[in-house]
Amino acid sequence: MASGPQNTDGEALSEVNVIPLADLSLVLLIILMVISPMIMQSMIKVAATRATATRSNDSPDKEPPLIVVLNADGSVLMNTVKMTDLDLAAALSQAFGNRKDHSVLMTVDPQAIHGRFVQVLDIIKQQGADKISLLRKSAAKA
Repeated sequence: MASGPQNTDGEALSEVNVIPLADLSLVLLIILMVISPMIMQSMIKVAATRATATRSNDSPDKEPPLIVVLNADGSVLMNTVKMTDLDLAAALSQAFGNRKDHSVLMTVDPQAIHGRFVQVLDIIKQQGADKISLLRKSAAKA
């Protein structure tokens, strides 16, 4: 006597039961639909901007921008002054305390480590930055 499903003639059935496969695919689809909004919320939001018009720098009350540079070796400069992470946090909190505009311009060397870039972004955000703009170096300077 052969084991497994058999038809009325005693031959083994060679058909594949597709109902468990369909059930499994529907469950996986539902899991994907539930998890995808959570993944989208945890991502870093990047807004690409386009230059529309140039502004003159004639207004004397305009505050100079805070520029943070991350070099390939992991060193950080704020407005051309080399700093450690603690110095950067202290300088940012002091600068944000004295100004209305809590935005930071950041330039990153292409050879910099991604994890180090995220660390510096976290430090800037923890000190109260409202906007962090990523600047791209032009090819002419390279």
